[in-house]
Amino acid sequence: MLIYHPAFDAYHCLFRMIALIDHLNAVEVEKIRILDFYMIFPALVSKIRMPATHNDAKAEAKKYVNEYRDPISPLATFRDMHQIQISALKCLAAAGLIDVEKLEHGVIIRTPMEIPDGLLLEMKGFLNEKASIYDFIIEKLSQFHLLGKDGLKDRTQLMEYRYDFS
Repeated sequence: MLIYHPAFDAYHCLFRMIALIDHLNAVEVEKIRILDFYMIFPALVSKIRMPATHNDAKAEAKKYVNEYRDPISPLATFRDMHQIQISALKCLAAAGLIDVEKLEHGVIIRTPMEIPDGLLLEMKGFLNEKASIYDFIIEKLSQFHLLGKDGLKDRTQLMEYRYDFS
């Protein structure tokens, strides 16, 4: 039996990545992968070890039950999403929305290329569906530093951080 989940849908991943890069402009590849994971599983934001100033976001995240299902193992699901996420980023680079050379060095830089109006409208609708948690992910979670102790990798436990150069 085949079961659909947008976490493993390359086009849905592409759509989420466009939403993220359109708001962030410059971000590390590893960080955008983590942010994308929480865009598709917003209820799991409640499991991130956060500073006390963001406890309200953890409470808000618990309201967002995944209509498909949350992963049994978030770490395994995150790892399984890797190739789809990287393919989506390469597609965005090929389309000219992000800088190809910077992507090869692990950084995503938004180019001045315009996103079509129809896609912008769809993206706005998508972001408005769960506005409070998506705003937190894009505006606040993206501002956490990525590397080292208390970095986003450490706080989410989705990636190894102990060997980071921080």
